[in-house]
Amino acid sequence: MDHEHFMRHRNMNSDLRSSMSSEVIKALNLGPSDVVFDIGSGDGFYSMSFANLSAKVYSIDAYGDNFQNPNYSNPKIEKIAIDICEWIKSKDFYDASHVFFSNSFHDIDCQDEILKVLSKSLKKGSHLDMVEFKLETNFGPPKHFRFSKEMLKSKVEPYGFKEVNYIEFEYHYFISFEKI
Repeated sequence: MDHEHFMRHRNMNSDLRSSMSSEVIKALNLGPSDVVFDIGSGDGFYSMSFANLSAKVYSIDAYGDNFQNPNYSNPKIEKIAIDICEWIKSKDFYDASHVFFSNSFHDIDCQDEILKVLSKSLKKGSHLDMVEFKLETNFGPPKHFRFSKEMLKSKVEPYGFKEVNYIEFEYHYFISFEKI
């Protein structure tokens, strides 16, 4: 999603996100030793919640201005202003227990490269957690960018992941994959 699109829709996104966030956060089952990578962290809403429950949060977002939001004030959040496709060229997710995408994976140009890096660097039992728009939702990104649950599973699972949790919401779904 380009920055202008994000800024135009951030209030609508916030209302929807608030309506489902407690279930998503509960499903992650974070504890004090967990390390979360929040990819495309936007205004830091989820990063803030993750930081209250875990040891460390790495918030990666291409738009550094987003890090001015008070949601990023927790010292357990490390703010990384870079496009994820650039970041993975020299970094990995070895420290992660959870890698989280909220309405951001469908917009990323280097999806397969990210999945390759996740496959090589995540430890067995770590999680890839995603919130995505349903195909039939009448707003959001263009339908040709979206993934149905089945499409996302067929994209992710060949990289050594299995579905372990699924929650359906009115306009979105949450799916958690475990590294096997």
